[in-house]
Amino acid sequence: MEPFGQRNLSVVPSSSHEAEEAAWSFLDAVWDVPVGLGFCDAHLRFVRVNEALARFDGLSVDAHYTSDDILARLPDAFAEGLRQSIFGDAQDVEFTLSGRCVLVKLHPVLRPSDRQPIGVGIVAVDVTDQRDAFRAVEVANRLIADLLADATAKEYALSRLIESVQDGLLVVGPTGRIKLVNQAAERILGHPRKALAGAQIQDQRWWCADGSAGRDASALLTHALAQPGLFRGELHVETDAGRAALIADVTSLRNVHGKVEDVVVALHDVTREQHDLEVSRSNLDFQQQIIAIVGHDLRNPLATIAGSVSLLRRQPGLTPSSVESLDRVARSAARMARLISDLLDYARTRTPGGLPIVLARADLHAICHDAVDECRRAYPANTIELETAGDATGSWDADRIEQALINLITNAIQYGGTAPVRVQSIASAAHSVEIKVHNGGAVIPADVLPELFRAYRRGIRGESTERQHGLGLGLFIVAQIAEAHGGVAFADSAAESGTTFTIQLLRSGPSKGP
Repeated sequence: MEPFGQRNLSVVPSSSHEAEEAAWSFLDAVWDVPVGLGFCDAHLRFVRVNEALARFDGLSVDAHYTSDDILARLPDAFAEGLRQSIFGDAQDVEFTLSGRCVLVKLHPVLRPSDRQPIGVGIVAVDVTDQRDAFRAVEVANRLIADLLADATAKEYALSRLIESVQDGLLVVGPTGRIKLVNQAAERILGHPRKALAGAQIQDQRWWCADGSAGRDASALLTHALAQPGLFRGELHVETDAGRAALIADVTSLRNVHGKVEDVVVALHDVTREQHDLEVSRSNLDFQQQIIAIVGHDLRNPLATIAGSVSLLRRQPGLTPSSVESLDRVARSAARMARLISDLLDYARTRTPGGLPIVLARADLHAICHDAVDECRRAYPANTIELETAGDATGSWDADRIEQALINLITNAIQYGGTAPVRVQSIASAAHSVEIKVHNGGAVIPADVLPELFRAYRRGIRGESTERQHGLGLGLFIVAQIAEAHGGVAFADSAAESGTTFTIQLLRSGPSKGP
């Protein structure tokens, strides 16, 4: 900008000496201010214009004086503001040109004598940065409002979720001060929210009088503060209904720097579950005792019956009907012996360690031969076929394997109709062997197959070809024997191929004994 006193302004002749003098006085006073300045006479012809105003409205300084229709070349808002301000009202207009936003203040210049407009004073300022800042602030305010609304909605949703859960929830500060309590926690602890909020979680009044639960709560809090992860402990509280057992899951909430901000404690009342578990254990123990007592006490009279039958059959002069009667007694005694054996085995499966086995080197084919021979003698009217393949040596409990196979063959005879029972001893694989028992009969539904090897599932396969005398433990014992050897038992059934029960065993079973 030219120094004051050396400026070279273009001047157009003015019909009003007063207007020219006013323009000079105005410009002399503010010429050095770095804003756009100008003056128009009463006919809206520019009398004075500085370089800053020329840059703002896009015209050269000289163009403001020489153009016949200067208003048409100005930005529309600027031209319209000049037209309005000549009538005596100040105007503020704003326009954008070449990416810059310009605020123009238009003030009518009044003759002192009669207060009539003799021209318009123009002051223009570049407000681009301010407008950008205002817009940025508006965008930020909208974003903040949206975030606040979203946070409020999420806080409300979280509050509803916390209140809706059935487990008690406590939010605890690092010092142990309880910050948040949900409705379930009030119910579980037996204290109102206003009493819990702000108190220490280690406070003994929330827990049992012996002090153990308070110490456990403090220990859980210490663990959560020391390291991340989920920690579980058991706490006890005294309620109106008596002593209650709680499972407490505790975890810490940490910031990005790993500092603990809060600790969340989830409380689940397991009083009823523990009571039910204790009752179930008591009932189970009683059942095992009854089964063991009955099993052992029946063996002696049963042995007496079997021995007496054997002696009577040696007596001379027995009639055919007497021999038949003794055979029925012998078969019934053998059946009772199997039932007692199943009961005792079932009782053993419920004890720690499961069903006992004694491993020794054995030949699976020989075991299968013995089992098939015994079943042939017991069921002479049925056809039982045996197929063997491969080297069948391994480490098994031969008596238990034979017991499992007899159970499968007996099951196949009971439900397989008149079709032959086919037994396969397959030892072709290097590290495992298989025993398969195949029979005809009705197809076993797919949803029934997983239930076959559970205890007390008598008759689950459907109608038997003979009257059922078992307890529904035969297939359960089969599965337990396979499991004791580190193997598995399963069944397949289809209309085309019939039903096949399979026992898979490792050649070298686990070292498991009685």
